[in-house]
Amino acid sequence: MDQINSNNEPVEQQVEVMAPEESVMSPEMLAEMEAQKNQELYGDNVKKIGGCAVVTVGDEVIALELPITYPQLLSAIIKRKYDSDQAEAITANFLNARLQAVPENKAAEYVAEYEAYQAWRNTAKAVAKEVMGVEE
Repeated sequence: MDQINSNNEPVEQQVEVMAPEESVMSPEMLAEMEAQKNQELYGDNVKKIGGCAVVTVGDEVIALELPITYPQLLSAIIKRKYDSDQAEAITANFLNARLQAVPENKAAEYVAEYEAYQAWRNTAKAVAKEVMGVEE
């Protein structure tokens, strides 16, 4: 309950807020984070700018904060062109074209769409492997 001063007005109480122990970073943790930003990246498709990796794939440019992993980079490249909903729709349409009676022109459209999606995924894999220095 608020205290009341002699003028019958509430007295504001000051509340001291302290950060939890876990959120305080030690010098060692800060040094480790800084060292991870010096992650080695390879190939002509990537440039390091500040603490970020800027990856170019065709006309697409993807920037990720370092450090990055192969799965993170691969996912970011694929999603730059196809989000999860689009990928799911393309796959469902392709399966529908293969398994059900779909007009021939629609089936051809679905197959072409799926092939373009797969080509982008293969390009994304090749670029991500190159950038991360992953041997095939």
